[in-house]
Amino acid sequence: MRNVLRFFLGLVCLALPLVASASPAHPSETNGLSWSVKQNQVDADIQKWDLPRLLSKITSATGWQVYVEPGTTLNISAKFKNVTQDEALQRLLGKLNYFTEETNGVTRLKVWRTVRTAATQMVKAEKKDHRIPNELLVQLKPHSTNSIDQLAKKLGATIIGRDDKLGFYRLQFADGSTADAAMQALASDPSVGAAGSNYYVDPPSPVQMAQVGQATANAALNLNPPDGKGQIVGLIDTAVYPPDTLQKYMLTPINVTGQPDPQTDQPTHGTSMFETVLNAMSADPSMIQPVVIYGSQDATTDYELVEGMVKAVDSGAKLLSISSGGSDNSPLVASAIAQIVQLGIPIIAAAGNTPGTEPTYPGAYPGVLAVTASGPDGQKAIYADGGSFVDLMFPGTELVNYDGGLFQVVGTSTATATAAGTIIGTANQNNISLPQAIANVRQKYPFR
Repeated sequence: MRNVLRFFLGLVCLALPLVASASPAHPSETNGLSWSVKQNQVDADIQKWDLPRLLSKITSATGWQVYVEPGTTLNISAKFKNVTQDEALQRLLGKLNYFTEETNGVTRLKVWRTVRTAATQMVKAEKKDHRIPNELLVQLKPHSTNSIDQLAKKLGATIIGRDDKLGFYRLQFADGSTADAAMQALASDPSVGAAGSNYYVDPPSPVQMAQVGQATANAALNLNPPDGKGQIVGLIDTAVYPPDTLQKYMLTPINVTGQPDPQTDQPTHGTSMFETVLNAMSADPSMIQPVVIYGSQDATTDYELVEGMVKAVDSGAKLLSISSGGSDNSPLVASAIAQIVQLGIPIIAAAGNTPGTEPTYPGAYPGVLAVTASGPDGQKAIYADGGSFVDLMFPGTELVNYDGGLFQVVGTSTATATAAGTIIGTANQNNISLPQAIANVRQKYPFR
């Protein structure tokens, strides 16, 4: 596995053409809406928005399911700061009828003019522009005569991320126009194998994570000791802090961010996914290799995502589980995934917690097994994506132990971790290859 980086580098440079131009960033708005569900705090500076625009912003910011009565109109102008969500809704929608309710961890906002049952039209979330306008990712060709330092100096860029083994770099420019000009120059540079924009990747966030009781007997606690014969699972996520009894199943975490993600009074997302993978492997567990691509920041980028995947593979992981999800299709990430899949390493990724059929990446990249979540009735959960790119469906609810408490975790990330653990467990228990295990799991847990 020590040769993975060199093999990966060569294939990426051969397979991926240069992107000649970058998509322009959306112009910044002079007014806007800032909505924090966790802090229950809303700021608004809105001038003459129509109702569809407002509701699209709300569902994008909150993750709520928003329904409106067809034909309902409203012109909204408002300015306030540091108000609660309830007060914000009153100020923004007070001229209409509205109601919020929560079921199975999913919040719905219904807005109507005549009767509540008329609020039947689902509002699509506003697509976020995750492109970082003043950054580029660059992949140098093997044995390039130019160094990245020379290239950055020529372009007027600062290197803020580098992997010399991989020849993969993150460049920052003074502004978006300078980055766009640099992209044009990179297209004709013979030392460059690939280049493209860098994108933010939102942190994985469960639909619900809540303490539901005290710690109880957990299936993972009854697992056989790891024997080193199973196939290592690469968990690409946030920091992992498992209970002491489960430490023996975890390899030393790899952190590509260099930023700590401190423990809190509830499990980190990575911690809950670690235990979920372990539970799903049943009686014959493999070791889990955590790779932290999220630190103390609210988001990571495509640079850390690629770094995390490669680090996991280079450390010996034979299957990758990724809960991250976004709407941006990056040629650089797609190429990296293609090369990892060509190595025979399956990638399992979440379909996303936004209902609908829009593609969620990395789940929607070719070669990735995308997993959606089922609800208590065995059907697709109301919060889950059900696009054509989805391959598997697993239960979206898991109970995990943490610091004396029992927590219920709900979302497509839970389903993804369960799928990853089930595939590895099937291979271990039946002494079969991962492709055979995946074929068995496809038959048992198909989405369609």
